Amino acid sequence: MRILKKIGKGFLVLIILVLYSCGSAKYSCLFDTGKELDFSNGKWLLNRTESNSKIFDTELYHNSLKNFKNILGDSLIEINDLRSTKLVAPKIKFDLSTLDLQELKRDTDCDYIINIGGNVISDGAGTLTFSNQNENSSNRASVSISIYDLNAETLISSSLVYGKTENQASAFDNNDNLPTINPSSHMIMLKGAKKLIKNTKRIN
Repeated sequence: MRILKKIGKGFLVLIILVLYSCGSAKYSCLFDTGKELDFSNGKWLLNRTESNSKIFDTELYHNSLKNFKNILGDSLIEINDLRSTKLVAPKIKFDLSTLDLQELKRDTDCDYIINIGGNVISDGAGTLTFSNQNENSSNRASVSISIYDLNAETLISSSLVYGKTENQASAFDNNDNLPTINPSSHMIMLKGAKKLIKNTKRIN
């Protein structure tokens, strides 16, 4: 019974901490080109995602697949599904040359290809941050999306989102002892990808 009471108290303290001071992340979306795209025509090929986080790379892919599927529906084609019927290179580069685009058009018969890259930059803040911690400590991540037109053999959209933890002001500013609970850099990467896809405007 004493053990259960201790667990109960610990759980209650954790809930109070979560409600007391929760951190968040601030995101900046940048578009070099192609913030507005016409998604109404053609077949769009989603390449495998690339990131420096092996643990979350698969989740980044499925997260991106879900969000692009909401926009493109059946016009979105997964690279693995395509490989079951067509001879496609085992790995497609993120940055594609004119020759690469010509070969992809020939091998896939798709009209566009979407490349997504994630980058976990820093886990400096960790899960918990105290108000007296180094201000330079933060959890940071970025995601890049490049979309190519395989018919025109050109890059039609290039964008990047950068996310960084941002502590929220505590309800009791004089108390330096309670921590802020931060989103991890991996979660910042996943949420950043969703925001970047959502910020790509549709012109239909």
